[in-house]
Amino acid sequence: MRTILLALALLGCSASASDVESVSPDTTELANPALSVTVLGSGQAEAGGQLWQYHLLRLQEAGKAPTYAQWFPPRNPGVWPTMMLTRPYDGITWTGEVVDQKWALRGPGIHPDDSEPHHHAGSSAIAFSISPPEFIAAESFFYLFHDFGVLNVFGRFYAGGDIQNDRDDMHAGMRFLAQAPGVDRSRIGIHGGSWGGFEALYAAADAPVEARPKVGVALFPLSDFARQYEYLTSVIPARVSDPVVRNQYATFFEPYLRRINATTGGAPGTSGADYSRWTREHLAPKLSTPFLVIHEDWDTLVPVEQTQTLASLVGPSLTALYLLHLDAPDWNTRGLDHGLLVGQYGHAVNTVTLGHLLTNLGGPSQVLFVPFVQDTLVAWLWEVRVLQYYGRDMSAVAPRLRELADPRVALFELTTGGVVLGAEWVALAVNALWGTQYTAANIREALSAGLPP
Repeated sequence: MRTILLALALLGCSASASDVESVSPDTTELANPALSVTVLGSGQAEAGGQLWQYHLLRLQEAGKAPTYAQWFPPRNPGVWPTMMLTRPYDGITWTGEVVDQKWALRGPGIHPDDSEPHHHAGSSAIAFSISPPEFIAAESFFYLFHDFGVLNVFGRFYAGGDIQNDRDDMHAGMRFLAQAPGVDRSRIGIHGGSWGGFEALYAAADAPVEARPKVGVALFPLSDFARQYEYLTSVIPARVSDPVVRNQYATFFEPYLRRINATTGGAPGTSGADYSRWTREHLAPKLSTPFLVIHEDWDTLVPVEQTQTLASLVGPSLTALYLLHLDAPDWNTRGLDHGLLVGQYGHAVNTVTLGHLLTNLGGPSQVLFVPFVQDTLVAWLWEVRVLQYYGRDMSAVAPRLRELADPRVALFELTTGGVVLGAEWVALAVNALWGTQYTAANIREALSAGLPP
């Protein structure tokens, strides 16, 4: 077994982007013989006008299929906060596996889901897109800019498998962070959305004690597979009368049900089916990482009840922030998506997410640049004000504003390039929308009691 010092030398190597395919795979075992790490290639990718070194990894746990990840080690000496990003759908071309070559040749688009072992005549097609290392660097930029390490773990949905394989992939990523050089293991964060939200929640629950994330964010995550099955087979038929829309649901979810069945053995309650490791009752007691979960009440893919019921079991360590409507939807005309507000206020969701992660993981005197689009953030806060007026519980918003008003935070306006101190902007916004007279000096103390009445 090689030593940690040799691993440090290996993972700190440098190569140009054009050398990615020519780097000979080199394998090291980082302090644990049950996890081997093979560097398949190294390079540099441009993001935000800077070059960021990365390594393309194969992570192999004993008795499991290999996992693939793109690792951006912290660029400065010492140990640094590190983010793990779950990426279930990104297509990658550098693994050397036949399945990835096959899908790369197909190119972006809608293709038969024929790499999944239970694919059959009549199975639904799935979407595929390729995410080259440069794209992953751009997606990681705001963490890299703050000198964080970033590990992107690929679930490769298109490559087939089952939900246990997805869970194994994320576990391998956490095992890597438990041993990788340069990682401050007291400041690990995790983030994922939708299917990637499921991966983030279960990765945190399964994480080795040496690398238990300090903070997590899951956007509209699936957390309970038995209840999701019930949603698809009972709730949707009860609420959707249009047969065309029902068929759209069935077509969309068919590839997911195949992967769930491959692990659990079939629908809940059927002979031989086992959901004992795939419900909120299993997940909640294992979830010690504090999580911020954002979910919309008009979500048709993962019903908001998934988060509501998980939050009730987990307790205060799970903060649920809901995007809410005042009226009820027409389920026969709603599209298959995570909600209209998620699209409308996507920039605000991103700002809240990054504000939460950066303030929890950043250094005590580190300047933290949080991106925002002012008009979008103001529009969302106005909606919050209206919902509060009508008696909806918006108590999760004030702590998020307090994070944006952290004295370390500078808000970076994406459309103009302007920068404003977070506390100044939050005070101005709250004053304008709630009719208060707070200042940058006292806004955080004021928000500690909640939103203004």
